[in-house]
Amino acid sequence: MGRPDTDGDDPGTRPGAAPSGWVRKTITATLLEDAHPGSGAGGGGIDALVSRDREGAPVIWATHLEGLLRDASRALHEGEQHANNLFGKRGRTRQQAVFTSLYWNDTAALGTPPASRVWRSSARESFVNRAPKDETLRAVEFVPKNTTFVGEVELPSSVVTEVDRLLQEVDAVGRGRASGAGRVRMKLGDAKVPSRPVNKPDARLLLLLRNHDPVCVASTATPGNLILTLPYLPGRTVAGALAAWLISEGNREAALGLMDGSLSVGDALPVPEPGKDGRLCSIEVLPAPLALQSAKPAKSIGSAPWWAYVEPPPIRFNAAGHKGDKLKRPEPDLFVNRAGKGPWSTLRPDIRVRLRNGRPDPKQPDPLLFAIEQVSERTNFLAEIRGDPTKLCALGEALAPVLEGRRWIRVGRSGAPVEVERAEWAKAPEPATVREIAYLTLTADLLVRDARLRWLTELDAKTISSSTVPGWVADVTATPLYQDETSVYGFNGTAGLWRLPAAGVRRGSVFKVAGNGIEILARAAADGKWLGERTHEGFGRFRLDPTLPGISADTPTGGTAAVLRTGVAPDPGEAVALKTQGWFEAHRGLARPGTSGERRPSLSQWQNLAAELAGENTEALSSRRNPQTAGLAAWRHPDATAILDELERVGPGHAAAHANFFVRWLRAEARKEAK
Repeated sequence: MGRPDTDGDDPGTRPGAAPSGWVRKTITATLLEDAHPGSGAGGGGIDALVSRDREGAPVIWATHLEGLLRDASRALHEGEQHANNLFGKRGRTRQQAVFTSLYWNDTAALGTPPASRVWRSSARESFVNRAPKDETLRAVEFVPKNTTFVGEVELPSSVVTEVDRLLQEVDAVGRGRASGAGRVRMKLGDAKVPSRPVNKPDARLLLLLRNHDPVCVASTATPGNLILTLPYLPGRTVAGALAAWLISEGNREAALGLMDGSLSVGDALPVPEPGKDGRLCSIEVLPAPLALQSAKPAKSIGSAPWWAYVEPPPIRFNAAGHKGDKLKRPEPDLFVNRAGKGPWSTLRPDIRVRLRNGRPDPKQPDPLLFAIEQVSERTNFLAEIRGDPTKLCALGEALAPVLEGRRWIRVGRSGAPVEVERAEWAKAPEPATVREIAYLTLTADLLVRDARLRWLTELDAKTISSSTVPGWVADVTATPLYQDETSVYGFNGTAGLWRLPAAGVRRGSVFKVAGNGIEILARAAADGKWLGERTHEGFGRFRLDPTLPGISADTPTGGTAAVLRTGVAPDPGEAVALKTQGWFEAHRGLARPGTSGERRPSLSQWQNLAAELAGENTEALSSRRNPQTAGLAAWRHPDATAILDELERVGPGHAAAHANFFVRWLRAEARKEAK
């Protein structure tokens, strides 16, 4: 999915208001001066880098935009009441206007983000002494002026005028606003509201969700400075988001169907971009089975970083010759999927850490610094809703604006806007063809209690019975092959309190089942009769297969193995790091000070070269090949000239990345020498 586009016309969208007096607007921000929408991170010789989205383009996060609008509201109305009514108050009311972040808009159809600029500044020793203070030297990355960002906002029609007024009050974004940096012009326009038809109701409802902004579903109730996220959207989270929307629209009866156990909302698991003609019912996705294990990485040889080595391919648990090896289980954020009867492939959602400053009280002198994990924007999730046919049909009618894409739901921490990209009614799947032996894989966490109401975190052949595990078939026995425990947390948005934690058997656990009632168990999985407790929240879902689903045992080595480690194509930075390491090893003397009468470029000179290449300075290399000043004479050193030759060979489009990595090798060696 591309970035927001305000041009053109799409027959699947229509301008105007959404139901119940809600409208969707676009926000266009054009930079009048260079801006730094800070990320709180640095690297490559730069002290502060700009925030970037999953595609590497600069972005102005929605939290920063809302903070600027809050300040404008306080200035206009002289108090907090109006700002709290419009943007919500922590732990009390939710905001009326839901903003997405402002993403770079490729108006020139260049396909690549604009080249950033690096500002360098420092404080001087005194009024009469212009020498810079060493501790104040800083290099900050800026987005160039004339860059355009576009986002959207969903809000009641009654507050459109007020939001437009506040946007006009925002004259600058990012850091350095007081000194004139980040001057901006914002404009509110009409957005194209989708209207996607949904087919007739059937046995189950499939939802393809897409988050407009990064989303975090906290995986623990007591986070520290780093708030970890789950790599998927739990069924209880999706159900709560849908119920909250229904309650806000005054439809409590339909919301009750999501909470009384008559309907079951499954976990929304990440899936790749489906084709426009492909049906959602043909997509299969499940957490990577714990039996899909791989050999532990070998000890690193040499000075190359660990991430530069290819990870061994996975090994099926029943592959010959590997029963006694110590293998590594798949990570919790690894999923396997396929379309139709095609081959299985892996997927790992893009999860990034974002640094944040929290200031709940405007009068608080110091901000609260913390970091938060988030699943990147524009990630696809597939969820399934099953249950009573009458209530399921009524739910579909009540959620029509959401299912057709005309309204958003808010999911996770801070309520990230999530849109139903596609909704599809489908028949119940056919039960798996199994005989006397099959493999049961948990596609969701399983919650089971013993006779004393204690949570069970592992099951054995004796405890897996119809008397212990609700929904189990009497004539079926199960033998655990691979299982693990998990903790389950939750938050009740209505009460504003954490739910009591629970413990269970982790999703992806594998059991070998046998018995006369195995076909009955396969029919139960096809009919949506799940195992354990709280099945209406998505727990206890499973599937039965004659062979274990996932990557086949004869997975080839090479490129496929590299994909299994990251879930996406190999990071191009790994190849650049290896290549520049070879340069460094061949010219290691550049990291050491020159002897008497011998001059070599200093580390700061290498950093300046990398910054000029990043700024697309066409004379960055030529000016050093033919130095005209005494300061550039050090580039005549043979080793330095050899590196300039290498940078010229890789081409202008890749020279900046290679120069940055080469500087990192130099800095790492300099630290070793300092020790």
